Amino acid sequence: MYEKKKILVICQSAVGQMYFGVLLNRIGYMPVFSRTAGESLWLARENVLSLIVFDGNLDDRDRSAAVSLLRSENSVKLLPLVVILASEDEKLYDLLINEGCAAVVSKPLDVTLVYGILGRLSGEPRQTPRIPVSMRVEIEEQIPDRFLTSVNMSETGIYLRTHKPVPENTLLHISFTLPHDFDRIEVLVEVVRKIPLGVQFDAEPGIGLRFVEIPEYTKNKIKNFVKWTLTNDLEWELELADHQ
Repeated sequence: MYEKKKILVICQSAVGQMYFGVLLNRIGYMPVFSRTAGESLWLARENVLSLIVFDGNLDDRDRSAAVSLLRSENSVKLLPLVVILASEDEKLYDLLINEGCAAVVSKPLDVTLVYGILGRLSGEPRQTPRIPVSMRVEIEEQIPDRFLTSVNMSETGIYLRTHKPVPENTLLHISFTLPHDFDRIEVLVEVVRKIPLGVQFDAEPGIGLRFVEIPEYTKNKIKNFVKWTLTNDLEWELELADHQ
């Protein structure tokens, strides 16, 4: 069974820790929390970590000291360090990168951007987040089951449940309507993965489809739906989170 990779999250705010905890769990990671860079050193020795996320909304001196510690201590210095800021100061971004940070991201967080950065730095092959979604999908071609139910989707593809998977590399025309929407989406897809019944006990039998030809408007609609599903119930009042 898939085991979530652990991410060390350094954040002084309880509100921020709650936000990071929910978001990271939803996109497939297990957060390990620390309030300070110093406290994180002990946690790094007790856990197998993939990277560090540091909420860097501190004064310049405290932030610089924390980054210096995280880039010099043996227990953490080899872990990629991602700094989250409320500022969009390009000079500060460049300074943090020069100090050894792997990436700097601004608030409010774009979940697709964060997912891609964390995936790249932690060695995950998937670069866009996927969400569980159940909807009826129609397939134009004559295959054993013309109407299938989706299991999950991302902005780049969709997984359909079936006990009669079609061969990989097959091109199909599918159509569906997103939940809470009325527009019918029609898109050309390619079968890139198939899981017959009984092959993987932790995965539903079905076919993974990659969107091949998809209009930019449609792609953005799906992307926004994925983002809304992941974060619509999360509100991070930046002023409260940064000063609690």
